[in-house]
Amino acid sequence: MKSQTALVARSCRLNEWVQMIHDCKNRPAGMSVDEWCKLNSITKANYYYRMRQVRIACLDALPAETLEHAVVPVPLALMEEPAGISPVSSNNNSCLELYAHGVTLRVTEATSETLLTKVLGVLAHVE
Repeated sequence: MKSQTALVARSCRLNEWVQMIHDCKNRPAGMSVDEWCKLNSITKANYYYRMRQVRIACLDALPAETLEHAVVPVPLALMEEPAGISPVSSNNNSCLELYAHGVTLRVTEATSETLLTKVLGVLAHVE
């Protein structure tokens, strides 16, 4: 079990990281995350590590009954369609085509869920 001091220190770090993430999200239009990180003397990898830690802390803070439900509330900001992503379309050949960042991703019933998850994860971070 962590000491009270360690818990307070982690809470302070998480609060600082939340502010850092907020500042990065509000960076000037046209500035990439990489540029913002260099300007703020942090590596891009460390920025995403901190973001992941904040997300984990948020999930840990949710009441247990919330995690038992199949439906989890999603903030509207996450549901907005990112710029440069075309609407999803499908055709009669039982496949789904996604167009994003100049890439066409064709998904069929035979597409591995693991592969699809990895590819979508990569596309989500393309700037």
